[in-house]
Amino acid sequence: MSPHPRPAAARPSAEDRLAEAVPRVRQYLAGLLDGYRPRYAYLRPALERLVADGRRTPLECALPLLVHGALDGGLEPAVPLAGAHVLWWRAANTFDDVSDGGTGTRLYGGDPGAVLIAALECGYALPLRALTALPLPGTLRERLAADFLDGWTAACDGQVGDLLGSPAGTSPEEVLTVYRHKSGAVYGMAATLAARLALGADRADDPRVAAWGEFGQAVGLLAQFRNDEDDLRSGHHEDLGNRTATYLLVQLLHAATDTERERALELLGRAAESAADRRELAAMMFAPDVLAPYQRCLADVHQRAHALLDTLAPDSPYTACLHRRVDDEVRTTAYAVAPAGPHGAHCTLPPGPAVPPGPAVPAGRARGRSGQKV
Repeated sequence: MSPHPRPAAARPSAEDRLAEAVPRVRQYLAGLLDGYRPRYAYLRPALERLVADGRRTPLECALPLLVHGALDGGLEPAVPLAGAHVLWWRAANTFDDVSDGGTGTRLYGGDPGAVLIAALECGYALPLRALTALPLPGTLRERLAADFLDGWTAACDGQVGDLLGSPAGTSPEEVLTVYRHKSGAVYGMAATLAARLALGADRADDPRVAAWGEFGQAVGLLAQFRNDEDDLRSGHHEDLGNRTATYLLVQLLHAATDTERERALELLGRAAESAADRRELAAMMFAPDVLAPYQRCLADVHQRAHALLDTLAPDSPYTACLHRRVDDEVRTTAYAVAPAGPHGAHCTLPPGPAVPPGPAVPAGRARGRSGQKV
């Protein structure tokens, strides 16, 4: 026997446990789709293609797993919830890609019409099948289904508002309402589901459930802001080409002088066809007087998310993972200063570039824009 005892194996970190749980979400989804054999011979392959090849979204797996872990200490019970969240995002990104145009004759390798029908099943019926089949008390299953439907409806409202909104006729406050529904409601739904499951049927009305939903909504808002800036900084300027009423664009039109507003609207009118006009308009959106209220908004939401975590689950190792993901959503944005106070330890945020870099590309959907991260 060696005189030197072998050191005990290091315990897996919270991030290690999360990395181990993500493949189980994929296995769970594969099992759900297997349930469509052999009865739905046409739909099942289309669903499998959509789940495998559809555009992914940051935090689609991690958020419900980590929220459940922060409350309960375990990730495994939240695997079906993470699966439902993944399915929702596959469907939403499909509809988003189609509504933004540029899909051509194929979408994710399939016929666009068939993919759209599969997306409806993927985002609505399949998640509800998953939630209502959980081995839980009936009242808890009903609450989970209601949480999902509330998130679905709010997100649809936000998506419609996004499509119909006019940059010239929309206020910054109205854009924030759209963002709270379009993205915030879905992240809020994921966090609400995880918190309700962790707290159990006997505490269905615990105020912590709503507070976790507020946290999720804050993360969703930050994710939407990041997504907007990713498009600007990449040089794609897809949102400008589509004349989407993003917060920064509306803030520019709201704060501009009459001359600047006239110029911005002139550029926006030609943005779909002119890369040079898109570049000039994007540079106007990064002017200091436009960025200042935007940075204040980002700071408020960012600090609120951290404060909620510090209140709801201050001692869980999974909470540290959530803090890091909150910071990830703002690290590449124009929000450059770590907030003061107790949350400063979570943040080291380098400034984003003052003007969108990179070569201009034709307006249109950039498939790699929202990459998957755990």
